[in-house]
Amino acid sequence: RLLFESHLSYAISVWGGVALSNIESIFRTQKKCIRIIFGDTEAFLEKFRTCVRARPFAEQKLGGEFYSRETSKPLFMKHKLLTVQNIYRLRSIMELVKIVQSKEPGPLYQALSISIRNNNRLLTPEPSIYFLYKAPWMWNNLRKTVRNIGFENDENLIISLLRNSLLS
Repeated sequence: RLLFESHLSYAISVWGGVALSNIESIFRTQKKCIRIIFGDTEAFLEKFRTCVRARPFAEQKLGGEFYSRETSKPLFMKHKLLTVQNIYRLRSIMELVKIVQSKEPGPLYQALSISIRNNNRLLTPEPSIYFLYKAPWMWNNLRKTVRNIGFENDENLIISLLRNSLLS
């Protein structure tokens, strides 16, 4: 799990904010790999174990159910795997938290607008595909679902709360 996720997450905060149509092919590949690694191997191999001659004539034609794929969502849930979109959310929010907590790099920190009334809320600039809009927007949306999360929290606690939120 970790090896696969580490390959997917390499520099994802840079390339992960592209249009959904571009991410879709990566997500399809991720699902295919998850089925190969964690799928029902026995059921898959059983399709090929019987010889055509061993099947009754009516069953020799392979129907739609022969080619049907198993759904990958239960595999993601069972093994607590994040989709490529959720890996992007996790990494982007964690990079944002590091920037706000350390106030480094300076130009990025200065480009962020922290709310005067609530120091755990970020003001978002004009909508765009760039990190400076998407990461604060994702942080603010996360705070709607996970109430007890803030920039003052420990990094490991934020990762744990965020991961649990993305898996549910």
